[in-house]
Order: sequence, then C-alpha cells, then structure tokens
Amino acid sequence: MADKNGLGRVARKLARLGRGPEKPLTVTDRLDRWARRIAEFGIVDRAYLEAQTGRRFATDDEAISFYVHNDGQRGLSLSPLVEHEWMREHQPDARMSWYDALHQEGPELFATGPLFDAGIYAATLPSAERPASTLDALRHFVRNATGETTLPVPPGRPGDAPTWAAARDAAVRTARAFADAQHRTRRRYRSTWDGPPTDEVLARYATGAARRDAETPLVSVVMPVFRRADVLGAAIDSVLAQQYRSWELVVVDDGSGDATPDLVRDRATTDERIRLVERENGGAGAARNTGLAAVRGEFVAFLDADNTWRPDHLAAAVAALLQDDDVSGVHTGVRMVGANNADDATAPVETYRGEDGTLDDLLAGNFIDLNAVVVRRSVVAAVGPFDEALRRWIDWEWLLRIGTRFGVPRYVPVLGVDYDNVRDARRVSSAQPASWQEVALAPHRIDWDALAGAVRDDTLVSIVMPVFRDWTMTRRAVSAVLTAADADGDRVEVVVVDNGSPRSVSAILGAWFADEPRVQLHREDRNRNFALGSDLGLAWSTGGTVVMLNNDTEVASGWLRPLVDALSDPSVLGAQPLLVYPDGVVQAAGTVFGGDKVLPWHFLGDHPRYDAERALDPSAPASSRRFSAITAAAAAFRVADLLRWRGFDPVYANGLEDVDLCLRALSSSPAGSAFVVVPSSVVVHHESRSPGRDDARIENRRLFDERWRGHYPAADAAARYAAAGLEYLGVEPGLPKGHRVMVRSSRPVIVRGDSAPLRVAVKHDGSRASDVSDLASTLRSAGHDVQVDAPSSWYRGSSGLDEVTVWVGSGSSAAAGAPWVPQPGAVNAVWLGAGQAVPDGEFAVVFDHASPVSSIVAALAQH
Repeated sequence: MADKNGLGRVARKLARLGRGPEKPLTVTDRLDRWARRIAEFGIVDRAYLEAQTGRRFATDDEAISFYVHNDGQRGLSLSPLVEHEWMREHQPDARMSWYDALHQEGPELFATGPLFDAGIYAATLPSAERPASTLDALRHFVRNATGETTLPVPPGRPGDAPTWAAARDAAVRTARAFADAQHRTRRRYRSTWDGPPTDEVLARYATGAARRDAETPLVSVVMPVFRRADVLGAAIDSVLAQQYRSWELVVVDDGSGDATPDLVRDRATTDERIRLVERENGGAGAARNTGLAAVRGEFVAFLDADNTWRPDHLAAAVAALLQDDDVSGVHTGVRMVGANNADDATAPVETYRGEDGTLDDLLAGNFIDLNAVVVRRSVVAAVGPFDEALRRWIDWEWLLRIGTRFGVPRYVPVLGVDYDNVRDARRVSSAQPASWQEVALAPHRIDWDALAGAVRDDTLVSIVMPVFRDWTMTRRAVSAVLTAADADGDRVEVVVVDNGSPRSVSAILGAWFADEPRVQLHREDRNRNFALGSDLGLAWSTGGTVVMLNNDTEVASGWLRPLVDALSDPSVLGAQPLLVYPDGVVQAAGTVFGGDKVLPWHFLGDHPRYDAERALDPSAPASSRRFSAITAAAAAFRVADLLRWRGFDPVYANGLEDVDLCLRALSSSPAGSAFVVVPSSVVVHHESRSPGRDDARIENRRLFDERWRGHYPAADAAARYAAAGLEYLGVEPGLPKGHRVMVRSSRPVIVRGDSAPLRVAVKHDGSRASDVSDLASTLRSAGHDVQVDAPSSWYRGSSGLDEVTVWVGSGSSAAAGAPWVPQPGAVNAVWLGAGQAVPDGEFAVVFDHASPVSSIVAALAQH
C-alpha cells in the first residue's frame, strides 16, 4: 500500500508539472470553491434565501453563489435550521466559522439554531440510522422530514415544539419582512443620473402640458433665508431662468441682520414677481410658514437659498400635476454635490436621487427633498403649517402629513434640483443632532389620544424591552421574566422591540419565542433608540401597568410585585428596583441632584450593596426612598401616567431621556409626588455596550441643560449620602467636551462618615470560596461593613472608601492573570493560602494560612 501511495504522489506531481505553474487563487476563486462545498452539504433552502434577499434564483447553485459573494454584510442564512450567530455560541469551538464547524464533521452533536438540535434529533432515530455528525443529522432531517414532522428544538425553548411546515412558513414570513425592510431603508443615492431623456418624460404628460400652457396656473415659490447673501443670488437666478414663467417668488428673510434683505430688494426692483417678507429670527419652519401665509398661487414650491433649480423643473412639475387632478404633489430628481462630512469641501462627491415610494417607504426614511417638491395649495391648507418646534427633519414631518392624508407626492424623473450638500455649520442638518428624526417621526407612529382612550387589562403587567444588535442577553432577559412570573403567579406580557438589528436577531428571537403567547416581537426598520423604541413598545402593550426593562437585565422571583405594589400610592409616579451589577456592586439606587447645571448621577453607583441597604432602609422614613428621578433601565409606571406624559422624548438619543421624563412628570403632577426606589426588588444589570450607544452623549447633555436650566430639582445629594453613613463634599467636574456644551459632567466626592462602621473589602480570586465565606460572615457578625469583591470589582469606583482590605487568594488569579494590587490609603492585609508567600512589605498585615478566622477579625479591628 505504501508503494502504491508513493506512486500516486509521483503521478500527481508529474501531472502538475505538465500543467505548468499554478496560478494563485483569487478571492473569487476561493468563494466559488466555498460555494461548491456548501452545495455538497445538501441543506440549502433556496426559497428561504430568496425570501431574505427579495431575489429569485434559478438553481440552488445560483443561490449559494449569491450567498457566498454577499453574506459578509447581509448576515444571510441558508436554512431556517441553521443560524450562524446561534452556532457561534453552541458549537464546540466558538472560534470556527459556521461552515468549518459543520465541515469538520466532529462527533459532537450540537444545536445549529433555535429550531434544530442535532443531538436531540439523533436520539429519536434507530441506532442503525443515527448520524455521526451534526451535518449528517441536518442532511438526514432535510431528506426525511415531512411538513408534519415535529422539530427537535433545543432544550428550554418555551411552548410546544412546532412542526417543520409551521416553523418554516414562519421563518419565510420573517425573512420576507426583513427583505422588505431592507428595501425600504436602502441607500437611495446613485452615482450617475439614470433618468430617461427629458423630452421622453414630458411626453408622458402631454395632456398636463397642454393644460399648463393654456391655463398658466401661478406657482408660488417659498424661499426662507438667514444670512446667506453669498449664495442667495444664484438661487434667485435659477428661479428667473425657469422655462415656466407663471410664478411668484416669496423670499422670507428670517432676521438675518446683514446684507441679505438688501440683495432681495435689489432683485425685486428688476422683477415684480419677487417679493421680500421680513420677520424676526424663528428658524426654517417659522420662515416657511410666514412664506406660506403670503402665497397666492394655485401650486406651491420650495427652494432653499443655498440650492438651485434646473430650467425645466417647474415646467415638468406643473405638467405632471395637471395630468392628474388626484395627485397631491410631485417631486423631481436631485443632483447632490458633497457628502455633508468633514472632508467633502476639498473633494466633493456627486450623487443623484429621485424615485417613487409608498407611505411605508416614507415612514422608513425621507427620500423626497423639499426643494424638488411642487404641491397643490389646497393640500398645503389642509395639512397645516410646518412644525416650528422641530429643529431638523421639518420637511419630512410635513411630507408625512401629506402622504398620510393625500398620498405621497409622485416622482417626475426629470433632473430638477442642484443641491449643495457640502458641510456647512450654518445648515440645520449640520448643526442639529440626528435624534430629531425620531422626534419628527413619533407623531406619525403613535396616536397618544387614541391610546389614552383604549381599554387595557389592569391585571396584566406589560414588560417593554428595546433591543439593538443582541439576541443572547435578550433571550436570557425575557426567559428570566417569564420564569419569575411563573414562580410568583404574576400575569405578564413581554413586548420586545427590535430596533433595526441585523436579520439574525429577530430570526432567532422570533423562532425561540414563537410558541410563547406572552411574548410579542416587533421589528423596526431602523434603530429608533431607547426613547422612541420604548414608546412604540408602550403603544403595542395591553397591560394597565408597564415596566421598562433593559434587555441586559436579569430578574429573579420576587422582583415584580413590590414595584407594582408601590404604584398603589397615587403620589408615587414610578418605581425602580435596586439595580446591581452581576458581582453585587450597586449600579443605581435612584438618581440624585447636585444643584443647577450639575448633571444628575446614579445614587451609590459602584458602591457596596450595604450602602444602599442602609440608605434605603425600609424602617427609615419613606422620604429616604422618594426621589425626583429614577432610571428607566428597570422602572414600573402606570400606563395612564405615561400616556399623559407622552412617553419618553425621542430627542434624547440613549441618554437622559428617563431623567427628562421624570422631571416633566413632576412638573405636571400634584405637589408631593415622587418616584421611589424599592429595595426589596433587586435586578441584576449586565449593562451592555451596544454599538453607538454613547455617540450622542454630548448632545444629550446640551439638550437637557437647555430645557431644564434654572429648573433643576433642589440639590439632595448631601442628605442622600448621609443616610448611607457617608459625607458628600461636592462634585468633581469633568472636562468640557464640545464647545457648544454648556454643562459639564460630574462625579460626587464622597468620604466616610464619622460614625460609620469599619469598612472592610475582601478581595478574592475564587480559589478559596469557603475561607472567603467564613471571613465575611465573621466580620459582619462583629458589626463591620463587608464587601466581597470578585475580580470584576477589585478596583470598583468606591474602593477608596474602604478602610481595610484583605486579599484571599491562591497566589495568582486565574480570572485576572495577576494577584490583586494593594490599595493606597487602606490597611492592606493578606490571608495566605497553603504554601503561599508574598514579598516583604507588600501588605501591612500578613496572616498565616493556619490563622483562625476569629483571630484575623480581632486583629483587623485593632488596625
């Protein structure tokens, strides 16, 4: 056999030499090879992939080829039974790709998704047919299962296991909904103009063009301007150059205070169709409304002072409007120069946009530029003025009103507008935060008055849980809520709001909880942030009480009822549990204030739990547990109150929206109202770091301070910390970040109180659990405050308050890779393990391994 194999190697070598030197494989070659190997798996569900992509494939090979060449950014799946993100957490080696995990064909049988567990499936087969690998199990199922076959779901999945047909149909529906969302939210810019010739377009509106030329209806053009004399002339000239001549131009100077109005007056002397209207500065929305009040035409168009029209813009738009009297308005194509970023001033890019769309498309994101719009004046009168409270996306909100009542303006594929998109601080889109998009959208997604009149189930508690880019913690959080409800006899529903996550998040959560009637899952096309995501969850909920709960929390039996019971007091507006980190350190025990222009902070954040238990002692006066604000990471409210307050304000992007809600609530509630912290309810908060979570931190601070400056709640920090046996000295201000931010971050400066018990921190690495438990118990029995710190909390923010530290380990920490470093300012002791030694002078007090716990405690008390 060895000789035969040797001859084979020689033959293959000679064959390679005969073919000449091999060419290096390209990326495409490698992907094609991968596609061929995936085809050999025999598990591809072509219809499922078609549903995800919105495409049709003639063969499985074509579908697989598309998958391997496009999966990097799409997160596609080849079968409802195989979810790559799930496999990463369940396959034997998490470092492998899903493909390698299956291709290795190892003996370990694992779950490939929330619908298929290879080990469970193998156990249902006769021993002669039992598959030897996870891939074999998948192949066997795909070949032999019928629509009525019950799926071998992984352990712990709620409800009855579904049939293959039911689960696959649900998966295809979810995939199709995802593809539709991808289409709605696609980037609508093109690198070249691909519209038909203008003459061809105008020929479609021959009847409208004839009416236009015969009737010559007046088009009123509204042009708001604020200190843009440098570009205003070009905008006016583009109106003067219009082929269609029946127009009036109403230029509204928004209190420029410079040469801008003089330029308009000069142009008006040469053409009486130009009119100047002057007003005090009020913003773009107010200026447009002033212009709308002055128009006289049958149709209304808009042009900003920094943009221009092509000569046939009005001619094409009016012809299209007169072609069909049922059309509310039209819009033409737009050429955009610049990308509105920091580099485009030196290297401007050129893109084009313009297309038709439905109201659902418009709700997903604006694809119509107001500069390209011509609308009937009757429609303008019906939908009302622009919303002057908005600082950005003013035009989108107005167009949404038109789309809702009269239909979305139709697209006329003529290039009509040249749009200056180069970054300019004077432009609203450059100066205001992106969260105004959610503010503009909110009234078109939530009818607060209708919700207030709806009948709700007062015996049901609705848990609202927004999620972004995470299914692992969300699955755990939802499961914990349901398990606790079962144990405590609570009636709950969980409303999960997927904030535009990748496909896998809703696919996995939907499949896992599909047969749990207490869970409803809603996916948003885009990330609506915590505020609007929570408000939408509130709108979908049906209970009389709602608990806002982060998806990175973990509850246990007994957590819910104390929060709901606290709301039986009409003066309590909301209730928060004691939030702790997984290592037991406090994350939030309420929200405290340090005075005007001092940002509020989590009370006792990063402190040992005993500080919170002392400050929130149920035997103390109730005022110690009543706060001006609480965190919405876990908080219960009466739904009627939340509807009255109109929920969270979406202008805040993942920060301070909960404090703002509380302050708005207090301002509209009777004197004596407050929010409470309920110490008998404890919730673990893992506090995830979702991508982009803190991107708007600076803007959030600015918005909060602008709204509440001079109206911050009275400083309560000193009294709060005194109740915990601590002394509050003031705040340590953070450095300014961003020249427009008029408030600085702050951290409380806290010292130990004079009469507080001895504070002892026991640091351990997990190697001597029994010793740590005995030491901590004996220290507490002696009347000392004791915090047991695992590696994750060795260096917690409040460790500087500890008077004594004791290191209990095996010499080095397997978890952290190094022993704990003694703490400056404290008496540092070490209780040696068997055979352990420490450098001389490293610790002030050294106890031998054989030292009794009682003697250690007595010695520590003397120090």
